[in-house]
Amino acid sequence: MSLRKNPYSYTNIAITSVIIFLFAVIVGRISIIPLETADADAALIRRVAVFLWQFSRDLMVPICLLILFVCISNVVLLIKEGYRLHNLLGFIFGSMYLVGVNLLWKPISTLPDVLNPVLIFIRLIVCYLECTFLAICVMGYLTAKREPEYDRDYCIILGCSISKKGKLRPLIKGRVNRAIHYAWEQEIETGHSMVYIPSGGQGPDEPISEGSAMEMYLISHGAEEYEVFAEKESRNTLENLLYSKIIIERLEKERGRNVPEGRDAAKEPGIKGRVAIVTSDFHVLRSGLLSRRAGLDAIVVGCNTKWYFWPNAFLRETIAILAMFPRVHLSVALLFAVFSALILFF
Repeated sequence: MSLRKNPYSYTNIAITSVIIFLFAVIVGRISIIPLETADADAALIRRVAVFLWQFSRDLMVPICLLILFVCISNVVLLIKEGYRLHNLLGFIFGSMYLVGVNLLWKPISTLPDVLNPVLIFIRLIVCYLECTFLAICVMGYLTAKREPEYDRDYCIILGCSISKKGKLRPLIKGRVNRAIHYAWEQEIETGHSMVYIPSGGQGPDEPISEGSAMEMYLISHGAEEYEVFAEKESRNTLENLLYSKIIIERLEKERGRNVPEGRDAAKEPGIKGRVAIVTSDFHVLRSGLLSRRAGLDAIVVGCNTKWYFWPNAFLRETIAILAMFPRVHLSVALLFAVFSALILFF
């Protein structure tokens, strides 16, 4: 699937990770049998171990630069927004990575032979995660910078926390403002208006639902009441999309458009109206992936966030994206386990 036709696909992340792997191999001038450190008569397990060490060493350069940038942003984040554990995520991740890599890349000759396959397996998993992490960063940037299309009928605005007084915090206000400007841009560009669907339930420390707060903000900033249909029950991004989809289906029926009953949402969206999703730029990729799970063939429009907030937030998004595809990771781990076991016989 191409980036243009379906940018929100894990297939694109997988392809990008393979490209990163090949690029690191070519640029690092390494091969499966690195002759400069292991002669041709060395055991295959020794040569594979050396290859993995060299490969991860080359990937450490861009990853460490990213970690440095995240740590710098964390310092500014702590100064600007105060101490919170999730504001230290960059420091925690960076420390775990550097300590882990230094522990893992010990010379294989210093270990008992029985532990060699285990070490090879762990090294393969680490290399896989490194490539996938960089691929998610690349795809996250590309999808966040993608130009929006001005042919939408519905605009879902994803909610996040509001203040204890029911006011929009800067993050959610940025999303709503981006939706308003996007609707204006479309109307100027094509003359085609869109319906707003602000989406978000009520948290335990929120006086009203996020959807209601966004609805009031939209109406106070020029939107007509008949243009806004708030979704007020969702608790996470996937529910935002699923419950908003129900509202869209109802509106489609009211407009006389046929919406199929009893379908598989992931295979047949059944919505003829075209949908846009507005969220923060760091949240674009995961929102796009979840929109496909919800059966929405939508584009995702990102709003800018402060530079020091983006790296820490996107790191959380990366972890969440990895958690979305456990079967993929388990399949890769199984393949690596079989390879690590078989390599003993060569």
